[in-house]
Amino acid sequence: MQQIAKEILLRAKKDVFSGNLGNHLTTFKGDGLDFREIREYEYGDDIRKLNWKATAKSGSLKTNVFNEERELNIILAFMVSGSINFGSVKLKQEVVAEVLALLAFSALKDNNRVQSIFFSDKEEKFFKPLKSESIVHDILDSAILIDCLQKEVDFKKFSDYVNSTLKQKSLIFIVGDFYSEVDLSEIAHKNELYAIIIRDRFEEYPLLNGEFELIDTNTLKPDKLNLNQDIAKEYQKLIKKHDEKLKEHFLEHKISYGKIYTDEDIYLRLSQIIKG
Repeated sequence: MQQIAKEILLRAKKDVFSGNLGNHLTTFKGDGLDFREIREYEYGDDIRKLNWKATAKSGSLKTNVFNEERELNIILAFMVSGSINFGSVKLKQEVVAEVLALLAFSALKDNNRVQSIFFSDKEEKFFKPLKSESIVHDILDSAILIDCLQKEVDFKKFSDYVNSTLKQKSLIFIVGDFYSEVDLSEIAHKNELYAIIIRDRFEEYPLLNGEFELIDTNTLKPDKLNLNQDIAKEYQKLIKKHDEKLKEHFLEHKISYGKIYTDEDIYLRLSQIIKG
């Protein structure tokens, strides 16, 4: 496990600091600016801060000037469930750990503090806000080592927990496989949310035929199942229906979302999700 954590740490740090993931962490970063004044545009100013109304009135380019950006409140939430302990290429739990490391390094690169919550139907772990690389090590080690078996996610309790503990608008990255009933409406209107869905292709398309003894990761109880193509197709329909409902919920509440499979380039896929 230590070797896996070390490899993830080195890879994540290299990806973030040689790329530009941190520059795209959020679309509401402008909310952290204090407006100061309007002045003449000078070569090298950010053209995104041009004040077009003042420019039209004066006939010369005008730009908005802001005080220094305030730090973003960035929360990394790992939704801990037994089903995370699965993977045909690599464990979903390892992918979650790498996503958390990438996001943490990205936040630090942008000079923001990072805090993290590991949550099932209760708080499993909490990491207080820090602006230090040590928090990346702590989050990564915990994500790799935490025992996810016999745990289930309760998004209602998670929302209640967030509302009771966070007092300011936050950027919250929620990372898990999202197989539970999901309702994030109570926190979506107060914060900016990203839902990062971690899946394995095999669990969505189980190409099995025959009798198998499967273990429920939430209860650890074994169960014998006869699987064939017809059963697999019905299962796929259920997963598709669940994910369509999930997508509708995200769109309704303006929650950014995306899916990462265990066989994908995690950094590339995460970058695509954040950049929209």
